[in-house]
Amino acid sequence: MITTNLAELERSGFILTTIKGTSMRPLLQSYTSQVMIEKPSESPKPGDVVLYTRVDGALVLHRIISFDGDVALIRGDNTYFLERVPISDIKGVAKSFWRGNSESSREISVDSRPYKLYVRLWNLIYPLRKLLFGIKSKLRRKRHS
Repeated sequence: MITTNLAELERSGFILTTIKGTSMRPLLQSYTSQVMIEKPSESPKPGDVVLYTRVDGALVLHRIISFDGDVALIRGDNTYFLERVPISDIKGVAKSFWRGNSESSREISVDSRPYKLYVRLWNLIYPLRKLLFGIKSKLRRKRHS
């Protein structure tokens, strides 16, 4: 989730903002990661991290998994369900990330080889992550019952 004003994105074409929430872990950490978001200059593609508006008005930063016509199927890196988002609701595309809140944090470009490798591997192991999440949830429920 992002706490920012879309007017700045519209006015300048980009924003630098701190993220809030855990849905994009491990890539982004709540309150300590920053992201540079630009207005889309071309159609977003699978793998892009996009800023979109939910029906309730919340601004969310998640990854496009695929498309179904004019709808993007989007999921956070740390979530296990897809959201159907009309492409018209996509307001921006992440171009760079900074992890950590110290001056030693470095820029991670979406065009860098390590980032592209992360995206491939993280999506490749999704079925295993989802299975482990399900097992962990069942164990937690069993422990609390």
